[in-house]
Amino acid sequence: MSSSISGSDGQSWHRLIRRYLLATVVLWLVLAAFVLAVDPYDTGRFALLPSRGVPDFGQRLSFASIGRRPGIDAAVFGNSTIQLLDPERLSRLTDDHFVSLAVPGSGPREQIAIADWFRRHHRGERLTLVFGLDSTWCTTETPIPIIYPFPFWLYSDSRIDYALGMMRYKSIEAAIRKIKMLLGRERSATADGYHDYDTGHAWKGLDVEAVEPAPERPTASGADFTAPPLLRKFVDHLGPETRIVLVEVPRYAETLPRTDAASQHLEACKSAYRAIAAARPGSVMLDFLVDDAMTRQDENFWDSVHYRSPVARLIESRIASALAPEPN
Repeated sequence: MSSSISGSDGQSWHRLIRRYLLATVVLWLVLAAFVLAVDPYDTGRFALLPSRGVPDFGQRLSFASIGRRPGIDAAVFGNSTIQLLDPERLSRLTDDHFVSLAVPGSGPREQIAIADWFRRHHRGERLTLVFGLDSTWCTTETPIPIIYPFPFWLYSDSRIDYALGMMRYKSIEAAIRKIKMLLGRERSATADGYHDYDTGHAWKGLDVEAVEPAPERPTASGADFTAPPLLRKFVDHLGPETRIVLVEVPRYAETLPRTDAASQHLEACKSAYRAIAAARPGSVMLDFLVDDAMTRQDENFWDSVHYRSPVARLIESRIASALAPEPN
C-alpha cells in the first residue's frame, strides 16, 4: 500500500514539475514577444507599436532611435570631448541636418558601431559624419579596451543578436517606460541627442585636481595604432558622396605631451588620421590638439579635456567652413 502511494506521489510531483517548466517557458515566450513588439529602444525591428522616439534612457540606449530618424543626414560621433557641439547650430551653419550621437565614456569601437548603425539606416543619402578623436583613438592596445559596458547587440546588423540581447529584465522595464511615454506619462529623450554640460553651470575656475597630463607613451609608428584600421574599414562601406570631418579635440595646453617621444607618438597618430581624410574627396581633418592661445586659456576648460561653450562654437564654425562648397 505504501509503495503504491509513493508511486502516486512521485507521478504527481513529475506532473507538477512539467507544468511548472511549461508555464515558465510560456511566460518567458510571452514576455519576450511583449518586449520585442513594444520595441522599447525604437529600433524598428519586430515592432508592433508606432515609432515615436524613446524615453530618456541615456545616450547608449537612446541613440538607436535617434540614429535612424528620417530627415537627418549628418551626425557627430565621439564621447564627452565632442558632445558640446550643438547639432542645431551645426545645422544652421551648414546645409545638413545634424544630430549628436556622442556617448560619454565611449571609445572607437563603440563609436564606430553607432556610426555604422547610422550609415545602415541612411543608405543612398549624402551623409556628413563628424568624428571627435581623443586619446582613445591613439591607443596601441589590442583589442581596444571597453571602459564602460556597451550594448553592441542593440546596434548589431543581426536581428538574432538583437533579439538575444533584449532577453533581460531591463528590457521589460524599458518596455513599460516606453508605454508610459506613449501615454504621456514619461518624458522622451531629446530628438537631436544633444546634452549640454556647460550652459547654466557657473564656471568657478579650472578644476586643477582634474587636470591630468597626457600619458607619456613610447614612440609608435602608424602601423602600431589599433583604431585607424577600424575607421578605414568603416569608411570603405560609405557611399562616395559621404563626407567625413575628423576633429582632433583640444586639451588644456598644460597637459599636452612634453617629451620628444610622446610628441612623436602623438604626431604619428595624427598622421594616420590625416591619411584617412586625405584619401577621401570632400573629407578633412581639423586639428585642435595644439598648444595655442585658445588651449592655454584657463577659462576655456572645465578640466584637462572638457572645454567650454566658446571652444565648442569655434569648432562648429571651423566644421562649417570645412563643409562649405568651394567657390567656383
